[in-house]
Amino acid sequence: MKKEHNIVKEACSEAIELLQNGYSVGLGSGRTMAQTIKIIAEKIEQDKLNLAFVPSSYQIEFLARELGLRVIDLNSVQILDLTIDGADQVELGTLNMIKGGGAALTREKIIGSNSTKVAIIIAENKLTKKLGEDMCVPIEIFPFGINAVIAKIRQVGGTVTLRQGEGKVGPIITDNGNIIVDADFGPIDDPISLESEIKKIPGVIEVGIFSGIADFVYVAMKDDVKILRRE
Repeated sequence: MKKEHNIVKEACSEAIELLQNGYSVGLGSGRTMAQTIKIIAEKIEQDKLNLAFVPSSYQIEFLARELGLRVIDLNSVQILDLTIDGADQVELGTLNMIKGGGAALTREKIIGSNSTKVAIIIAENKLTKKLGEDMCVPIEIFPFGINAVIAKIRQVGGTVTLRQGEGKVGPIITDNGNIIVDADFGPIDDPISLESEIKKIPGVIEVGIFSGIADFVYVAMKDDVKILRRE
């Protein structure tokens, strides 16, 4: 376990070598990103870098500020030089992803879609030949009329589960004040079409299928780090 942790840390260290002085950087959310931000803070101190960061969640924003990173609003830059993030599942070949396990998918997609380059850090077990294999698709939904929205997602072919909070009674509430459901579609043949079909449903805010966004994927293998690039 310790060795696996060290390899993930090495993947984080390799990914942040993309940082250059003066960059504006998007930050994803989750445990891997929390680890990465600590390494970024060390690099800033060591290399005396002038960087600005747009976090995708309150969790990451609080940590970034605690570590002394300069946090800005996306509206002040519009296009980011780089986004660093994690993923729940990455499809070999296409580098299409499923994201949203940390419930920050909407902000993560906005940040990633408005970045010149996107680097993803994952462990080897998150690679798959086809998206949706043993993995649900997170979907952020506006709370009003949620049952009607869930019914329409089921019509598209998803088996839907309302994501419940841990340590509290009731559903997970996102940083945007919305609700997360997890939809199992099984192996997904056409992620782009499925994403589009779900997003047409009124009340759906965002879908955790990220197609054509990742440029680099840093994979923590058993003994080293493998870098995948989008073709």
